[in-house]
Amino acid sequence: MTNKKNYRLTILAYPGMTLLDAVGPNEVLANSPYFEVTWASTSQNPVKNDHNSFEMHDLVYFENIASTDIILVPGGPGDHAVMQNENVLAWLRKMDQNTLLTTSVCTGSLVLAKAGLLTGEKASSHWGCLKELAELGATPKRQRFTVSGKYVTSSGVSAGIDMAFYILASLVSKKHASEIRFGIEYFPNQVHLISSYTLPRFMLDKLTRRFEKLYQKIRLRFID
Repeated sequence: MTNKKNYRLTILAYPGMTLLDAVGPNEVLANSPYFEVTWASTSQNPVKNDHNSFEMHDLVYFENIASTDIILVPGGPGDHAVMQNENVLAWLRKMDQNTLLTTSVCTGSLVLAKAGLLTGEKASSHWGCLKELAELGATPKRQRFTVSGKYVTSSGVSAGIDMAFYILASLVSKKHASEIRFGIEYFPNQVHLISSYTLPRFMLDKLTRRFEKLYQKIRLRFID
């Protein structure tokens, strides 16, 4: 990709979002002098996260942003309401026309897929939502993050940090990404961890069925 002095990153914020989905990549990329980060809200009111423990004020209203280099859609149980908001979906389609990268964390890929942006594209999401991702036209991949052309989608929550380091290395340099990694002390060691990538398929399927039922109930809290 073409290197440039600064990249505009726009993070979509909405009621019921999972905070770390957005804050993780924000912390990685905002620490770089090559990125300018803006949070765009789907609401003109303060935005509360999924646990109702954090409230964001004075964010830019999404319709006031005409273009960006990178769009990032976080996940969270408020995603279903966003997926039903045609104004937001239309805005995402408009932004996507000129982005260098269109990205998501966790179930944010469901929002992109609902907007029709991931049709036929390989994509990741939270392990409990891969079936839904497929139903929306994407080809689900159970991996930390997936690159499909300009679409970069990560799996659940903390995976957005790894995705952000990929973006940093791709658009600036691996050396710069290493410097930021050292600065925020992000040195995960996942070799011996039990995860959705190492769990036997039958166990993951069982957990997925439980998750799907629970997640649908939680989503209802964020639908008017």
